[in-house]
Amino acid sequence: MWRVVTIILVMGLAACSTTPPPPAVPSQQPPLPRPPPPRPEAPRPAPSPAVSPDSLNGLSRDEARALLGSPTSETVRAMGTVWRYRRGECVLSLVFYPEVETDIERVLGYEFEGGKDAVTCFKRLRDTGGRNGK
Repeated sequence: MWRVVTIILVMGLAACSTTPPPPAVPSQQPPLPRPPPPRPEAPRPAPSPAVSPDSLNGLSRDEARALLGSPTSETVRAMGTVWRYRRGECVLSLVFYPEVETDIERVLGYEFEGGKDAVTCFKRLRDTGGRNGK
C-alpha cells in the first residue's frame, strides 16, 4: 500500500513539474520612430554675371549672347566676326575668331568706344542686355 501511495505521490509531483510555463508575453513597447528623412540641400545661388570686361575674352557666341543679348550689328570679316553693342554713348565691339581644334568662334578681343569708362560701359550693356537706344 505504501507502494501505491508512493507511486501516486510521485506521479502527482511529476505532473506538477511538467506544466509548461505560461507563454512569454511579447513586450508592448511602441516601435521606435523612424528618423526624419535628410533635408535636401538648399540650392546655391547662381554665380553673379561677369563684372569685368576682361571676362569677355574666351566667350563663345552663345555665352556672349546670354550675357549681353543680341548685338546691334554683326560684321563678317575674312577670318572672324565682329559684334557691336550700343547703348547711348557706350559702344562695345567683340571680335570673334574660330578655335583651331574645335572651329568654335570665341572672343579674342574687345574694344570700348566713346571715351566712357570700360567697366561702367560694360555694366550698362550687361544690365540692359545689349538693347539699343539711350
